[in-house]
Amino acid sequence: MGYIFETEIDIIRSTVRGRTIGEDETIRLRDILASDIHPAIKAYFKAEVEQILQQERESEVRSKKLPYALPEIARLHRQIDLLLVLNYQFGQHDFEGMLDHAVHFQFNFLCRPQWTLLGFIFESNRRRSTAEIDRKLRYLLDYIYYSEIIKRYIEERGLAEMTYEEFSALIEKIDREIVSTHTSVELALMARPIVRFMEAGRPASTTAAPEPSIPINAAIVFFEDKKLDAIKERLETERDRNGLDELTLHQLANFIEKVQTGNEDAEVSFPSFKPRIATPGAEASSTPDQDRRPAPEGETRTEAPRKSPVKVFSDFDDVELPETSHENPAGSHAAGEHERSPAPDAVPADIYTLFSLSEQKMFTKKVFRKDEVEFRNALDRLNGITGWKEASSYLSEIFLSNDVDPFSEEAILFTDRVQSYYLPTDDREQ
Repeated sequence: MGYIFETEIDIIRSTVRGRTIGEDETIRLRDILASDIHPAIKAYFKAEVEQILQQERESEVRSKKLPYALPEIARLHRQIDLLLVLNYQFGQHDFEGMLDHAVHFQFNFLCRPQWTLLGFIFESNRRRSTAEIDRKLRYLLDYIYYSEIIKRYIEERGLAEMTYEEFSALIEKIDREIVSTHTSVELALMARPIVRFMEAGRPASTTAAPEPSIPINAAIVFFEDKKLDAIKERLETERDRNGLDELTLHQLANFIEKVQTGNEDAEVSFPSFKPRIATPGAEASSTPDQDRRPAPEGETRTEAPRKSPVKVFSDFDDVELPETSHENPAGSHAAGEHERSPAPDAVPADIYTLFSLSEQKMFTKKVFRKDEVEFRNALDRLNGITGWKEASSYLSEIFLSNDVDPFSEEAILFTDRVQSYYLPTDDREQ
């Protein structure tokens, strides 16, 4: 499918290259992870380097007489591995090759996730070990509900492997359940990661549109992948008969509403949307407006309460799908969970104001090894740092010394909170 969107892909590649390696001969992975590019591309690069290291580790010869399994030795090995991964060095040729794969893969995944997941995980095989499935899921940051449900499915059933047919049936069921209970607005918002990926790949000099749009072909293959043929056919009609090449998410929601209600005059109220790409986890899933379908003539429709998250498996009482696509890998913390009022200056007066009480407890436990004093000391030091570059370097030190994977959910969310401290006021989420 990549050739259909080759122009868009070329723009994204060029932008990523300019924000990372540029004309330099080499670049380290840690510099790629600290750059201003889409989180999904960072995740791809990191997963590839981790795979390279894993292959080297598997070829090592180790004496059984040496106690590699001792906890303190294993801990040191994890720290060494993390350092090796972060400092992996790409040359221009290696970087270009991996960037091409990364952009094509992520674009394909965003536009048609079911098809991409099946091809990527199974390739030409009919069976895959669950360990290999878990490893490949690390390449994915958007539509996080796939990873969450797949991992829980494997864990609850104690599976050592899955067949192509079983995996295909599982992801089809996930999508079938989520699309069957969502409003037109929510279905349109599921395509928002495509918008953000393309927005992140545009040069900084490009003037942002008042309401960002996506190629209509991307929306067509997205709903074809979800087996929503009526929506797909309506979009094909708009493209072929009416010459529509691009559409906003608001337009998409209106088309979906017309298809679902059979009412050509139907329109929906759409939430305001301002795309912003920062560090992974920078955005939590938003809450779209409720269903605005018009009431039948002579009848007043009262707004239904928001739907509960969708249960996918009747025997999985605690497994739920998100109400819209999760672009936030740390998804349990939605925007607005705690209120903050930024000062008119460039940064808030105190970095502590960026964290809710529940987040402070979580970060103390997950990032600072239950050491509240260390957590407070870190925030005190960050309060005295005036630039994001220095703060980013300090965060790397924290993650390394505490043996924290910088791409874990907690580290991603902590990084996002800290980075928002250094963003200009106009760039913060309101």
